[in-house]
Amino acid sequence: MDKTKILIGTDTISGIAPQILKVFSQVSDEKTLPYGNDIFTTKCKNIISNIFEKQDLEIIPMMSGTASNSLALSSFLRSYGSILCHSESHINKDEGGAPEFFSGGGKLRTISNISGRLNSRDITEKLNELNFKGKQHSKISGISVTQLAENGTLYSQKEIMEISNICRENNFYLHMDGARFSNALVSQQSVSPAEATWKIGIDCLSLGATKNGAMAAEVIIFFNKNLATEAKKMIKQTGHVIPKTRFITAQLNAWFEDGLWLKLAQKANENAKYLSGELSKFEDFTLLYPTQGNEVFLKINKETYKKILELNIIPNLWREISDDEIEVRFVTSFETKLNLIDEIINRFKTCFSYNSETIV
Repeated sequence: MDKTKILIGTDTISGIAPQILKVFSQVSDEKTLPYGNDIFTTKCKNIISNIFEKQDLEIIPMMSGTASNSLALSSFLRSYGSILCHSESHINKDEGGAPEFFSGGGKLRTISNISGRLNSRDITEKLNELNFKGKQHSKISGISVTQLAENGTLYSQKEIMEISNICRENNFYLHMDGARFSNALVSQQSVSPAEATWKIGIDCLSLGATKNGAMAAEVIIFFNKNLATEAKKMIKQTGHVIPKTRFITAQLNAWFEDGLWLKLAQKANENAKYLSGELSKFEDFTLLYPTQGNEVFLKINKETYKKILELNIIPNLWREISDDEIEVRFVTSFETKLNLIDEIINRFKTCFSYNSETIV
């Protein structure tokens, strides 16, 4: 058996989609103004305006998801303020304190639950808890949701609308971390980009292309232009003015062209569905959440994990559940080949009990 190492724990190991890769040489030959005053960035804003069915929006192209989230949040998060987010959210667990740093000390107030997603009931309980004694606490200015959520599950339109209603009632802003927004969008099928964002109350979206075909391309989309004004005051201070912006926006333009961003996401999701279906047939694996995007989470014991690594299959070690059980993540991309998934399954069959009759 071929024991070549298989990295299957993140979609950031994927390469660049050919349609995007070819734009670099074209853009390099085009001499145009820097700092976002170029023809590619102007085109990018027009494309995004058309896709999201909103002409009065602003965009800020970025190179990393951390910077995109943190700058977006700091457009309304102040040093004396706070935002609500899920305890498992990327901004809370994986940004190295960047949102707090960008905002000069703003606070993240977290909510935990087993679903991995915020909901109106938990948010209301948190607000009641904070306001019960009437004591001074850091002023809440907004809420951040992640679509797809960190456990790979999908916020429904209803869930986000209910959160949005709370925001409007309390004069909060609503931010969406959309690192895998394209995967979420194709999972919803009949929902348009506009219906998934500003039409249900999203004020700003950190939209990521890097996990889905780009080299390094993110963009903050401000459906509330007032927030864009605030963010632009901080972009230089935080070190994220990009002189050659055209290399970012040209990637985005190619990503959006002919619906490529959705086609790539659809392929990644289909790969995950296939992988999830096969993994669920092993008695040693427990599928933890429905596969609604391109991520698959399993509960396994530590001895099983050791055997998986010995097979040279490398998922993402996600968290410890108990003294003996852990959670691991498998992630597919647009590049993942079905024969690679079959190779993973065949290796697993050499160590673990497989039931081909299992109904998925």
